[in-house]
Amino acid sequence: MTDRSGENGSETLLSDLSDEELVKKYADGRLNGSKAAPYITELIYRYFGFIKSRAGSFGAQAAKSGISLTGEDFVQEGLLGFINAVRSFDPERGSSFSAFAYSCVLNRMRTAAARMDKLETIENAEESRSESGSPESIIIGRELWDEAEGILSELEYSALRLHISGLSPREIGARLGVSEKSADNALVRARRKLREAFGHHR
Repeated sequence: MTDRSGENGSETLLSDLSDEELVKKYADGRLNGSKAAPYITELIYRYFGFIKSRAGSFGAQAAKSGISLTGEDFVQEGLLGFINAVRSFDPERGSSFSAFAYSCVLNRMRTAAARMDKLETIENAEESRSESGSPESIIIGRELWDEAEGILSELEYSALRLHISGLSPREIGARLGVSEKSADNALVRARRKLREAFGHHR
């Protein structure tokens, strides 16, 4: 990929430009209405390996913690953080672009994990307040297992059936090969989906 802004109109390879130069050209392009995409594309190419590597680490940790985010989810979050870094980088603050970009990417991933963990904790608390009129009783009473199977994921459906049979989240996790929190979160999601599908019966 080339840039025709070199001296005497000569072409300059984008790969020859520093990160900071690419960021400046991207900002100038957005401001002037000229082509800016090649510059951010080059930057993403340079940093995608880092984003993907860190996303894999975050995804693995999320799976162990029972947080419903995958490595691919963290890749998307990392890319959003990186784009924000490109758009908001200020060289006058004395930091290199790479240091700023790494910070933005990691902070975005951490925020996503914390936000999802908090959401699922709230949902777990809400669902545990009362079992009366629960989706489980609705399904059993109306014999809606076929409908439930079409609504729920395989994990959610299996976890719900095992829960109704009397197994605890820890036992369900062991039976299905997932963590206790993953099993508990699957039950929360299953209940939420079934409430939305069949209505609240309290």
